[in-house]
Amino acid sequence: MLRPVWDLVRARFEKAGLDARGKVLVRPATRDERHALGALLGRMITIDTVRVDLAALDVRLNERSGVGGLEAVLAALYGTPPESRPAARAAREASRERPLQLAAELVKATWASEWIAGLRRTGLLTNREDSERAIRDAAAVLSELTDAEGAPVGQSRVELAARLLGDAHALDRDRLLHQVVLRGLAAAAGIPIPDGARDREQLWANHGVEPDLLSRTCLVWRIRVGNREPTGRRLNDAADAGDPVHVTEWDLRRIGSFASAAGTAVLVCENPRVIEGLAERGMDGWAAVCTSGEPNLVVDKVLGNLSRAGADLYYHGDFDWPGIAIANRVITRFAARPWRMTADDYLHTVRPDGPAFVAKQIEPAWDPELGAAMRSHGRAVHEESVLPLILDALAGSQ
Repeated sequence: MLRPVWDLVRARFEKAGLDARGKVLVRPATRDERHALGALLGRMITIDTVRVDLAALDVRLNERSGVGGLEAVLAALYGTPPESRPAARAAREASRERPLQLAAELVKATWASEWIAGLRRTGLLTNREDSERAIRDAAAVLSELTDAEGAPVGQSRVELAARLLGDAHALDRDRLLHQVVLRGLAAAAGIPIPDGARDREQLWANHGVEPDLLSRTCLVWRIRVGNREPTGRRLNDAADAGDPVHVTEWDLRRIGSFASAAGTAVLVCENPRVIEGLAERGMDGWAAVCTSGEPNLVVDKVLGNLSRAGADLYYHGDFDWPGIAIANRVITRFAARPWRMTADDYLHTVRPDGPAFVAKQIEPAWDPELGAAMRSHGRAVHEESVLPLILDALAGSQ
């Protein structure tokens, strides 16, 4: 019957840090509730609003309850002892600060304060039993990656994690440690936390760390290398046979650089079906690299290698906003030339029933009229849908 009263009393008692002080206002709704409250307080209740003094209640309970004062009675009523909210709050604060204090002790670099401030703001380590372990491991990894002089030594994340931490998966993307270290690398570089997967991988790569050496690939066709070791022979044999082949980070570390490619025409496309069509047609005079959508770091390295080797790069991709973003990046970063990517090319192939644009608009850096035409029609043209036109144009340029 008095449960609402006890709820108010318990809340006030916990807020006061288990100190029986202060008062609560209660409003017994019925005559029976007034009688019960009067019996608890030791006085007759005849009014609708009653002020309950916790100190007086504590004294009365000590005298009459048979179990003790307010704290003991609340524990008996609720089955759990009341909790001091100030003490709990202080414990949480101490728990939150312990790993951050440890971080300050272990990492003395000038950028450490920004790293620690970011961890505090985000609460990434709050209420984590493994927070101090994560800080110790992060300090070891960050020391390895940021204290080294000269060019970073190439290694995979699994190699790094296994060597330093004894757990090859400790730095996997779904682990707390991965997030803590990534924030440290960003702070050390003086940049914001990357918000895209590609930018996060690039930050790791800047320190010579790859997710692994095999999972990311770049699809190429008729790309040759100068290395005559087994890996180089395999790629050159595929080029001679006209077979598309996937190049991995593992391969790139073994072939060194591509063969001198001055004057070689290399089509950089977005969709694997274009490579397939080139291989089926057996197009002479062309080689090709496929970004397979958003280019990964292996694609970047292949294109950079070709650009440095003197290859003439030509880019063709989807006429949609993500495709324009990829084109801008490839054209700007690797001095590729847009190929069949003008406003006229778009207008000759766009269909009124084509897929509608859904992503954020991106201005084509090489042709403002193309952007205007795309905005006007609002329809995408994907490479696969115009593959015959692409192949005929390539054949005509031989």
